[in-house]
Amino acid sequence: MKKYQFIILWLCIFFAFPGYSQNIQGNIYEINEQKHKVPIPGANVYWKNTTIGGFSNPEGIFNIDAPESFPATLVVSFIGYQTDSLVVNSFTNQTIEIELKKNVELKAFELTERESSTKIDLISPHLIETLGKEEFQKAACCNISESFETNASVDVNFTDAVSGTKKIQMLGLDGIYTQIQSENLPMIRGLSSAYGLTFVPGTWAESIQIKKGAGSVVNGFESITGQINVELLKPDEAENIFVNIYGNEKGRAELNLHAAQQLSNHWSTMTFAHVSNQSVEWDGNNDSFLDMPLKTQYNLFNRWKYVGEKRVAQFGIKGVYEDMKAGQISSTETNRLYSIGVETKQMELFSKNGFLFPEQPYKSIGIINNFKYHQHLSNYGDKKFNAQQYSAYLNTIYQTIIGSTDHKIKMGGGFQFDRYNKNYNDSLFGREEVVPGIFTEYSYTNDKTALVLGARGDYHNLYGAFFTPRLHYKYNFTPLSAIRFSVGRGFRTANPFIENAGVMASSRKVLTGKLNPEIAWNYGTSITHKFEWFEKEISTNLDYYFTDFQNQVVVDMENPDEISFYNLQGKSYSHSLQAELGIQITQQLELRLAYKWYDIKTDYLSGLKSKPLVPTNRAFLNLAYITNFDKWKFDLTGQWFDVSRLPSTATNPIEYQIATQSQAFITVNGQVTRAFKRIEFYVGVENLTNFKQSNPIIAANDPFGSNFDASLIWGSVNGRIIYGGLRYKFKKL
Repeated sequence: MKKYQFIILWLCIFFAFPGYSQNIQGNIYEINEQKHKVPIPGANVYWKNTTIGGFSNPEGIFNIDAPESFPATLVVSFIGYQTDSLVVNSFTNQTIEIELKKNVELKAFELTERESSTKIDLISPHLIETLGKEEFQKAACCNISESFETNASVDVNFTDAVSGTKKIQMLGLDGIYTQIQSENLPMIRGLSSAYGLTFVPGTWAESIQIKKGAGSVVNGFESITGQINVELLKPDEAENIFVNIYGNEKGRAELNLHAAQQLSNHWSTMTFAHVSNQSVEWDGNNDSFLDMPLKTQYNLFNRWKYVGEKRVAQFGIKGVYEDMKAGQISSTETNRLYSIGVETKQMELFSKNGFLFPEQPYKSIGIINNFKYHQHLSNYGDKKFNAQQYSAYLNTIYQTIIGSTDHKIKMGGGFQFDRYNKNYNDSLFGREEVVPGIFTEYSYTNDKTALVLGARGDYHNLYGAFFTPRLHYKYNFTPLSAIRFSVGRGFRTANPFIENAGVMASSRKVLTGKLNPEIAWNYGTSITHKFEWFEKEISTNLDYYFTDFQNQVVVDMENPDEISFYNLQGKSYSHSLQAELGIQITQQLELRLAYKWYDIKTDYLSGLKSKPLVPTNRAFLNLAYITNFDKWKFDLTGQWFDVSRLPSTATNPIEYQIATQSQAFITVNGQVTRAFKRIEFYVGVENLTNFKQSNPIIAANDPFGSNFDASLIWGSVNGRIIYGGLRYKFKKL
């Protein structure tokens, strides 16, 4: 596959550097409440009475071909802002500064435009899908792992039939191959792989950016299938007071409190608090096991922000404590109860410093770092896994231009430290990883083309030096259509016990040896197009990604008596195809449809086989309707899952054997919200069809026997769940 990398590289270079022509550059921005310039990306720019046009990039900068003659009128427009124009009398090499102002002429009760809660970027060379706060509220999400339920790009699945924990997948592969960050700081890695997404309440998030394919080398070397970056609420922009109260019929209750305060023109602070509890026992399928765990979580986060003329800084502290208990309610054939207990303690300190150069706005220096401690204590019946992780992260980034703002370069260095102390049953093991590295990333942009070439070199104290190249290319056929290509290499070290914690809920023997780092190449392409048809706004996206592992830690469950972790001996790959359609039927009604196809295969010791528990085909539908003045909001999400391969249980006794493939099934979630001036009430339902995987636990009547297995989960283990709650928001004018 390496030859394709060079083909793509030459194609990108060919398209990226067309013949030179005179062009005029400008900067489009607005002035915020703090009197700072905020760039406006995606603004339309064109010469009046001509077909020459373009749009601004993520920094608000545009390049447009000079008109055939002067003087000429340059028109700038963007939804929600007043259209501006200016007369250019002659060609100029100086940057034109254009300030747009919010459209204050709109009547307070006139609805003219409503942005979609999920958007695909047409400007970035990366394929980026952004989920806004409105998207999270569609499902009254309680934590980040549940906030993807209304999104087609990220799959959400249960890890096992007893812990109730959900995991995500991207491009058909587990979330461990996706680099998950919070404001470009590491969020989910190491011991947080199993439960970390449940430690970030959905109400804390301002937006989530989903990048498919190899990510930027600036953020590290671990991204293989993509990047997910969670932007949290900022203290100088969020509501002064926010309260969210949630409860469902199964006894789950949650409380989220946010308080933000602007202390001065420069300083602001914000505190987040979260408490959740599940104290009611439920066993809907009468297998003597809890359908959902008993759980208590306390979560506290305090952050500060400083904004100055030459410096922007953020820092904060987070703390999480969670106690989860699951397992049998009552024993059947044994006197002992099979119990599961997981206790988590996590503490994090972080800081971000940006140094600005007002006279050279294209130049900046960024320094970000965090320190994290994570303790994980768990037991699954007679199995015990206890571990501690100490991590430190540092990333320094210098950004400037080469000649003009068309050519930008980022360079810097990073450092990642991880120390693991682990104990599985009576075995003590651990490791210490020290990885310093340097990187550089060049980008070229004009009104139609964007090219990013990145490379980084790192040195791992256990595995030596390694190189990470990445390339992203985008070409706009029109301002509303883009084609992209990407290729990149990813490198990561595995923590198989915690990354496959669901398998602990079984009697399988765990077999492992010396494991090498996982290395893979990811190749991708996509076409995005937006247009109007019969006055309906329509957006389409088609993407295809191929992931090719050079080495992988194979998780082999083909023998029902054991789970084996070993280095790849042969090939392992993933093909992922997704087609998505969005239609703004009216200003109030939006429809999104998607279809996904996966072909994921790995060479196991028993031969080349499809990845188990992953459906080959999936379909997605979301309907959202909002009445005038946003008083009522209705949302409905349906998903269809095709059959998936199940690991063999042929050597089990007949009564403990299961089929070789799952069932196809449909799930439906819905929610209704009634909004008032400062308060919203919502009610909803999860799994409206009440579909449940029948007998999800093998040998539930003998959990300490040799055939017990609660890890082969392909569908919901909970039935229909009705919930309700309220949100209160207050912000000073």
